[in-house]
Amino acid sequence: MVMANGDQVESLRRRMKEVHCNRWRQEPCSIYRVPFKLRWSHVDAYDPSLIYRGPYDPFYVSIGPYHRGKPQLQPMEEFKLRALQHLLSRNPTITLERCLEEMKGLELRARSCYSEVIDMSGEEFVEMMLLDGCFTVFVLTCELNDLVWMPGEGLHETGHNVDGGGIAPRVSLLDDVMYDLLLLENQIPFFVLKALFNLLITGFHNENISLEHLAIEHFPAIYPGIRDSNPSVTGDKVQHLLHLLYLSIIPVIEPRKPVASSKKFHRSDLLPIFSQERASSSKGQDKVKPQEWIPTITQMKEAGVMFKVKNSTSFLDVSFRNGVMEIPTLVLNDTTKSVLPNLIAYDQCYRYTKFHVTYYTIFMDCLVNTPADVSILLDEAIIMNNLSSENEAAQFINQLSIEVRCDWKNSYLLDLFSEVNRFCGLRRNKWRAKLVHNYFSCPWAILSLMAAIVLLILTLLQTFFGIDSYYHPLS
Repeated sequence: MVMANGDQVESLRRRMKEVHCNRWRQEPCSIYRVPFKLRWSHVDAYDPSLIYRGPYDPFYVSIGPYHRGKPQLQPMEEFKLRALQHLLSRNPTITLERCLEEMKGLELRARSCYSEVIDMSGEEFVEMMLLDGCFTVFVLTCELNDLVWMPGEGLHETGHNVDGGGIAPRVSLLDDVMYDLLLLENQIPFFVLKALFNLLITGFHNENISLEHLAIEHFPAIYPGIRDSNPSVTGDKVQHLLHLLYLSIIPVIEPRKPVASSKKFHRSDLLPIFSQERASSSKGQDKVKPQEWIPTITQMKEAGVMFKVKNSTSFLDVSFRNGVMEIPTLVLNDTTKSVLPNLIAYDQCYRYTKFHVTYYTIFMDCLVNTPADVSILLDEAIIMNNLSSENEAAQFINQLSIEVRCDWKNSYLLDLFSEVNRFCGLRRNKWRAKLVHNYFSCPWAILSLMAAIVLLILTLLQTFFGIDSYYHPLS
């Protein structure tokens, strides 16, 4: 149907007005859809034949509006109602009406946290906040280690037998659902969770325990790469659960002195990061270009670099001093394949991050080029590989930094890259690397070298004795 000229003008005016109104926010947006350029590196990201489409989509439960209504996530909607009922039953003084009023007061602020305009009525949005928020609070505050949810059966202990001896599908809430709660697209503002926690939970727990502390306690169990988290993060800084995880690993990194800049982002940020250069230091050193990526772990070991496991609270906390590289252990498993890409996506999307996770993935991508590099990392206990093979681990590490953008000149690892390249570039280390690569890279090369050395020694001895017998003949 062709629109009349006047109707078209009016339609454009209305749409421009809507866009203008949507620019006004009570909160800076912090919950994003993952950009397509990050999704495309996962070959199954847009395969229409798959229900699960990569590391950014939930398996069990939708939180917030982005995945709401997906058929495969509908079974957990029943449990959201059960979670709300359970929390209300624990605090009879709080009514359902009171909870809805609390959510209505936060509606506009919550809507502005999402990067997209949410096409939901006020009633739908408020109900979503209440159900999704209560579900999340329930998961974080209840003892779920020995509980499973059976569709049509509700909550039971793990030893529960279904009537008739049949087997019902079960969801382990702590082990499975928590993974979904750490997806960038599957978030609800943390102030919504705090409001529900303060309304429904206060008085039933130790008053000194905060929602932040309860959530942080789950992280080491969910993501073994984080052995100890920072419990000092306060709720006024937290945007959502993924951001809380992000904050719990970032503070341990000692920031390098930033390069003076008038603003955070520059036009050059839109170019590939390897096209930028860092000015030489006051000591008159040569320029260090980010395209001079550090060698692989195989090449560094050939050049004499030693590797040690670093005892740190963050897997990001890598260091290099006097030829020794210290790296905290990173656990590679199915959880890592979900959590780490989402941390990178948040790093890339939120305006005010310092790209620490992005820099780390570039660092790991430099170390690993082949499954043989993964094998060395395993031998050094720098990674624990619970994936199917070393080849899968190498592919996962190599795809993490595809299409990422960062402000490289302020990287916390820029000095480390410079020091590693300087160490590996020393003449004696270059000679050592060539010697190792050419003559000690395989057993046959070592045997050939040893044979050549023995042959050389025998030839010298033969020459010596020949000359000696010439000048000192036997009488």
